[in-house]
Formats: sequence, structure tokens, C-alpha cells
Amino acid sequence: MRGRAAWWEVLAVFVLSVGLAIALFHRAWAQPLHTQIGGPGDADEYSWFLSWAPFSIGHGHNPLITHYVNFPSGVNLMWNTSVLLPSFLVSPVTLLLGAAFSYNVLATMAPVLCTTFAFVAFRRWTGSLPALGGSLVFGFSPYMVSQSVGHLAQVLIMSVPLMLIVLDRLLVVQSGRAWLDGLLLGLLAWAQLVTGEEVLAIEAVTGAIAVAVLYAVTRREVGRHLAYTLRGSVFAAALFAVLSAPFLAVQFLGPYRVQDVHPRNAYVSDFLNFFVPTHLTQLAPASALRVSAHFTGNASEQGAYIGIPLALFIILALVLARRRRVTWVALAVAAGAGLLSMGPTVHVLGRVSHLYLPDYVLQKLPFFHNLLPDRFASTMTLGLGLLVALGLDELKRLRPSAIVGGWALAGVGLVAIVPTVHYPNSDSALYKAFYTGFSCPLRAPGSSHPPVALVLPIVNELDLRWQAESSFCFAMPSDTGMTGTNSGDVTGQGVLFTVGNPALPLPAMTAAVRAEAAQEIKSLDIQEIIVDPENPASPPGTPQDQAQLVAWVGWLVGQAPLQSTDPYISYVWKHLPPAVDIASDHVGTFSGST
Repeated sequence: MRGRAAWWEVLAVFVLSVGLAIALFHRAWAQPLHTQIGGPGDADEYSWFLSWAPFSIGHGHNPLITHYVNFPSGVNLMWNTSVLLPSFLVSPVTLLLGAAFSYNVLATMAPVLCTTFAFVAFRRWTGSLPALGGSLVFGFSPYMVSQSVGHLAQVLIMSVPLMLIVLDRLLVVQSGRAWLDGLLLGLLAWAQLVTGEEVLAIEAVTGAIAVAVLYAVTRREVGRHLAYTLRGSVFAAALFAVLSAPFLAVQFLGPYRVQDVHPRNAYVSDFLNFFVPTHLTQLAPASALRVSAHFTGNASEQGAYIGIPLALFIILALVLARRRRVTWVALAVAAGAGLLSMGPTVHVLGRVSHLYLPDYVLQKLPFFHNLLPDRFASTMTLGLGLLVALGLDELKRLRPSAIVGGWALAGVGLVAIVPTVHYPNSDSALYKAFYTGFSCPLRAPGSSHPPVALVLPIVNELDLRWQAESSFCFAMPSDTGMTGTNSGDVTGQGVLFTVGNPALPLPAMTAAVRAEAAQEIKSLDIQEIIVDPENPASPPGTPQDQAQLVAWVGWLVGQAPLQSTDPYISYVWKHLPPAVDIASDHVGTFSGST
């Protein structure tokens, strides 16, 4: 027997979650067309993904492969966090109001839908208020708050509580049709594949842990449940295989396949992260922030915080709900995923120990070493939320004073993980140089590919945003950090692909440098050179860096650039001299200085 959430309960939780999400991201929603939730960087890359979906489909391009980035090679978007399904679903919004607005909609709806679906899932085992408390732990967890800084694919995890519901139907309740439960599971797995493949892999590992514990605590009943489970699993696997085959074929058989997309043993949950908050938590004293500043990785990957009050309530929940078998499955999910989030070895205050953990074995498996371990906190928080809901539900069996004490402890635990009221956002103002065609080159005579523009400095992910805002009127011979590009690609080498990097000095304008730059311009068929606008809200460097880069390019081609009329100026060289003239220094004289 399972409980069921009434429609008005679901609606009430949805409305509450919308209010909480808007309150959390209120600074971005003050100007949602021009300000994005989170910080600059990865969020700009997601703006490219959101724009690519309608552009590629509307122009007959393969949405899974692009040659507009990393030209002339390309990028396999199945090796990227390209949120294909969400990008397609919000395409009308992107075309009408822009990628920044679509990004804000998706980033805001992520905790809303996660909370709502978790409530529906937890309501199967608990009353309304306990399910609400547990769903808030999941939907607005420190994991969600930290990943919302810029990782859209890692917060669109609505499938996690939905997987819990479907697996409960398929493995335990078995009161419906096995084929229907199986088809729901296969469809859900496919939807997550084309939303965020890493999350699907994490769900698979966590689900295996949960199923193993489920069968351990119900081993006497396995026999009469096995036939239904197998029938449903066959339908799930068949539908997933049919729907996923075209996408997985591109990923594993198509061009530009990659491996080792991130450094290992870097993005992990520090042991103290479970108990010490970061700056994205409202109640984070300076002493705690001094500790969390030493954690491995960065703030967007430090989302394992539980807090001592909530940890104490979870211990109480285990005691109160120990006779419910679902309690031990929830504990297995929370503990198993939490342990895996710590990576292959224990980290304490950023120090890497030699104490090996289960993830060390997991990373030996093919493809699984590409998972960032700390992101197992996504499924960990589902297990924690269910434990909180079960504990709150069990309080009703106690005397009134104990009920009040238990709810008070849970309330303190929820308050302890409340996110900051000053959530970061980044200015994403449009620039005329890009959306009016000022920076759109003409196609080279006889060319079969899109016109090519070199956008400098290429180290900045804003280059992807500028290309998207220009409606992809040019291809870029760089990836600007997009995940999935092989480090040995020809377009990742050469002087033009390091010039303008704020961390490196500009090369002296020697004959050898001229010859190398000229060869790159010729071989890549570069028609225009663009120097990014210097925006103080999200700078690639300083105004002095931009001025020096403009002077360097001017000396190279012997021309003064055209200037945009934006508040933050872009510089464009539209009519480059022949490569042979650039190499031999038979170009005009540029009078600009640094």
C-alpha cells in the first residue's frame, strides 16, 4: 500500500517552490533578459547550448555535432553537458526572449520541479508535512545551490525522485502492468540521457546500491516479485535502447570522441564539507568559511553540506523508523552516494590522503572515470530527504512534547542549510557588435564552410555567448574551454591561440611570430579578427589587457580596427591583408600604442 499526493497538495508545493526559487534567485530575476543566475563562465557556455538547438534544427545541421566551434575539426556535443532535451523544449522562449532568459527559466524551475516531484515520491510513504520537509531538503539542498552557480545539467535532476517512484512500482508494489512500468523507466532514463548523461550514470550507480539493499532486506519475497521485475526490465531496456541508439552511436562511434575531460581526484567532497558550510550558505560564520576555503575544487563543486542539526535528526529518524524497510534503502542511497562523492581517496581540508575509498574502484571502470565524484551528492540528498520525511512521519507516534522537540530539531536543521540571500548573478548584456551583424564576416570566395572569425582572447567562455548572439554567422577556430575537445586538436595550437591570455605575456612581433600567425590565418581561412568587449561585470582581463591586445593585432595586420558603439567596445578587423603580406611585414602601419 502506498499513499498518494492530492492534486491540491502538489499544486501548493509547486507554488511554494516557485516562490522560494524566485526569492533565491531574485537578483537575476530583477533583469532576467540581461542577467543570468550564477556566475560567468560555464553559464555562458550553456547559453551557447540553448541557442544551438533551435539554430541547428532550423538550418538543417546535426544538433549533436558542431563545426561552428573548434573549426575546422568540430565538437561532439554528446561529450558535452549540452542539455539537448531542455534546449529543444525551451527553443521558442530562446528565439523570442533570448538564451539568458531561457537559462534563468531552466535554472529556476530545476529546484521547483525537484521539490515537487520529491514531494510526490515521499508522499507514498509519509504524510503531507513530513513529505514537504523532506522534499525541501532535496530540492533546495546545498548541492542544488552550489551547482546552480553555473552547471545547468547538474541541477536538472528531476528524474531522480521520478526514478524512485518508478522503481518502487516496478520492484516492490507491482500492482500495475509490468510492461507499462518498464516503458516509464526506459523513457525516463532516455530523457535523462539527453538532459545530462553524467546524472544518468550517477543514478545507475546509486540505483544499484539501493536495489542491492532492497533485496537484502526483502530476500524472502524476492521469488514472487522476480517475474514482474524481469518483464518490466526487458521493456525498459528495449525502449531505452531504441530511443538512445542514435545519440550513443554519435557519442561512441561518431567523430571527435574524447576521454579524460576533467582532472581526477580534484572535484570531490572534502570530509569536513558534510559538516562545514561554504559562502553559499546563509548561516556560515567567518570561522567556518576559513575552513571551507581550504576544500578541494571550487565552490560550485562543494555541495555535500548536511549540517550537524540535520545529521542529528537523521540519526533520530533511523531510530524511529528502523522497522520500515524503506528506511534502510534510503540510508543506503544517502550513505552510498555520500561515500562515492568523496572521490577515490579521502580529502581533509584540501589535503589528499592515501586512504582509498570505493570510488577508486569505480574510476577503474570504462567511462566512469569521467564522473565528477562530488556530484554523487545529488542522489545523496534524495536519500537524506527521504530519511527526514520518514523521521518526521514517525514523530506522530510519540508524546506531544517529543513531537515538538523532533520538529524543532528538524526545523533547525532546515534553517542551517538555507542558502545565501545574496546569490551570485552575472551581467549578460547584449552587444550590438554581435547581434546587429557588425562582427559577421562574409563567406570567402569559393568556400564551402561558414565564414571564420577569430575571437580573442579565446580563453574566455564569453566568446561562445558572442557567437550565439550573432546567430552563428561565423565559425570559431577555438573551443574556448568547451568540454569534449581533444587537447591535441590542431586548432588548440599556435600563437594566435595563446595571444591575449591574461596569464601569458604577448609575444614579441618577430619575423617567426609573423610567419606563424600568417600561416594560421591562411590555413584556418580566417576572414575577421575580433577582440572581445571588456566588460567589468565579467572581464576576460583588464582594460589595459584589451588595449595591448588591440595594439598587437593592429601591428600584425597593419590596420586600425573598426570600433563598435557599445558601452564596452568591441574591435573588429574586417579586411585582412593576404597572409603572405602579413608574414613578410608588407602591411600598413598601425599607430596604436599600448
